[in-house]
Amino acid sequence: MDSLLTDIRQNYPANRTQRFLADHSLVPTCQTACPLHMEIREYVDLVAQGKIVESLQVIRSGNPFPSICAYVCTHPCEDACRRDQVDKPVAIRALKRFALEFGGDRLIQAEAETSHIEKVAIVGSGPAGLACAYYLRKFGYPVTIFEAHSELGGMLRVGIPQYRLPREVIDTEVQRLTRMGVEIRTNTPVVSLDLLFDIGYKAIFITIGAHQSLRMRIDGEESPGVIDGATFLREINLGLRPSPGERCAVIGGGNVAFDAARTALRLGAREVRILYRRSRVEMPAGPEEVEQALEEGVEIVFLVAPIKIKREKGRLSVTCIRMELGDPDAGGRCQPVPIEGSEFNEEFDTLITAIGQAPQTPGGFGVRLGRGSTIQVEPGTLATNRPGVFAGGDAVTGPATVVEALAAGRLAASRIDDYLQHRYPLVVKETRESLTGDLLPETVEMVRRIGRVEPPILASEERSKDFEPVELVYDWETATNEARRCLRCGTGAEILSQDRCATCLTCLRICPYHVPYLDAGSTVQIPIDQCQACGTCVAECPAKVIVLRKPHDRRRVTEELEHILKTAAGSKLKPLIVGFCCQYGLFGTGTLASLWRGARAGVWIVPVLCVATVEAEHLLRALEIGAEGVFVAGCGDGCARENTASWIRQRVEKVRKILVQIGLQPERLQTFVSGTLSEDPAQGMDNFIEQVGGLYLASVMMQEVKS
Repeated sequence: MDSLLTDIRQNYPANRTQRFLADHSLVPTCQTACPLHMEIREYVDLVAQGKIVESLQVIRSGNPFPSICAYVCTHPCEDACRRDQVDKPVAIRALKRFALEFGGDRLIQAEAETSHIEKVAIVGSGPAGLACAYYLRKFGYPVTIFEAHSELGGMLRVGIPQYRLPREVIDTEVQRLTRMGVEIRTNTPVVSLDLLFDIGYKAIFITIGAHQSLRMRIDGEESPGVIDGATFLREINLGLRPSPGERCAVIGGGNVAFDAARTALRLGAREVRILYRRSRVEMPAGPEEVEQALEEGVEIVFLVAPIKIKREKGRLSVTCIRMELGDPDAGGRCQPVPIEGSEFNEEFDTLITAIGQAPQTPGGFGVRLGRGSTIQVEPGTLATNRPGVFAGGDAVTGPATVVEALAAGRLAASRIDDYLQHRYPLVVKETRESLTGDLLPETVEMVRRIGRVEPPILASEERSKDFEPVELVYDWETATNEARRCLRCGTGAEILSQDRCATCLTCLRICPYHVPYLDAGSTVQIPIDQCQACGTCVAECPAKVIVLRKPHDRRRVTEELEHILKTAAGSKLKPLIVGFCCQYGLFGTGTLASLWRGARAGVWIVPVLCVATVEAEHLLRALEIGAEGVFVAGCGDGCARENTASWIRQRVEKVRKILVQIGLQPERLQTFVSGTLSEDPAQGMDNFIEQVGGLYLASVMMQEVKS
């Protein structure tokens, strides 16, 4: 049988040349949009497979403090997710938190050794400062963080409410830095950089944040009962419990305004109202922040601005004026214009202003300042006008996001390393091309709609009682299903050689998404920005000139089969059965998990990207190495791809006909890819094992009779 199968397999088109089996994938849009350029596609795909520890490893390789980002990242990656063109973007941030929780991130300890003698001082301990310290320690530098407050974290600790970012998360990351050898000096404000240089520091990174609230410049702003949002949140986060009274108003429309409003509710205010001078469309706060605030009972009044404040009889009388939107400004936002004669009065116990913040840089730093009191730096190096002094984070950009600050800290560490080693700044360039362009309507139409599942949150009536985290974490099954919505952008098919392409148009005929086309020169093209990486054309191409740009799956199948061959050679277990199973259904709570957990001795399971990628050659190779039975198991209705069951059945039928021609029973080859998988896969496999065992026993008895 082995020689016959070898002849048959060799008559199939040859394997793709090994030298082409390299990663030609494009950088997906989510990774491009991420300030840290994390390998989002990779860790989401690992979550989809149930490989949570491996996913955590990928996350930690690209983010110094992923546990913080998992709570408060504004996820620009989701805004760029091309799944949004089909239904809704993948819940990337929530998947990151799931991987951290289930992967055991709290147990991971970072390590570093000192290999340089040059000491670096970091002034401020916000996300940019913490990230810079982390990477400088990784590079081997002695690092000291100087923080004016009693605890590290900057705005992470004093500006973000605990219901959004639990304090133990920050504490865990600070402990990691301490164990890495970072020296920490709290309650130590720095007013002069010269002193730091005098005591031996060779470079300084300024990351003092933007803690100074902007003023409204209206009468009565200094009245008792008026407090700025940054101060309000800082007092609470440092342990104070100011009373906002019965009625509280918040001026502004950003995340700080909503943090202040939701915090006021938690402190006992019965009525909290946000006054915003533009419409909801222009509101900079995240949509989820707005929705959760509304659920908790915060009222939002749009197109209103205060013009005067007066304290009367222990309360604040706030005169407001209604606004209308005028022409857009240079940034594209419509300018609010007061409506003459529309003034009205409201009474509040407390008024919280949250219209913006700016850095407050000590004059003793001697650095050049720009617009909004921000520190001026060279964009590529973050170097200030003073040699050896660098700056980043909100002190340079003004109020920005946590992930942008982390990226600035990482960049600063690299540039400080260049400076101390007297090296011209080394700019790391992306060697791969980035994916661009939207999905075509005909492609979008064919992508299966799978609704996004938001992470669970506490009930609104429970949230306003205390400062417990509002958002909860996915369970295993929900997380893996949500991760499977990823389109794996940039990993689609490519034609290795147009000269070898037979122009048979098979790929045009079978592609579920109508992606391949004939160009003006009658050459087949597979546009990478449209291909959904289902692998159907790879398996069906008669000339075998199509491969996936990230072809790890085909290489892994080949390597796994060779491993089975070597292992089975020294094993006496018979009969040998090989199963090709969808990797997304195998692990955790997947549809095929019972196959993985209950696999018996003598049954070898080969995880594959999708059963649509299992080629006839793979099935023949499994039989050639000595398998008495081969099965293919898909994930049924859970599959994010189209027509996978149809194509694998056609392929199996083709190989069954070959088996009949060479005198083998076609029953040796089976599929478990029904539309609903109504039969328990484990039970189906048990029946198949019993069937193959009978065929094997019959063949042994026949050979004994012949001998």
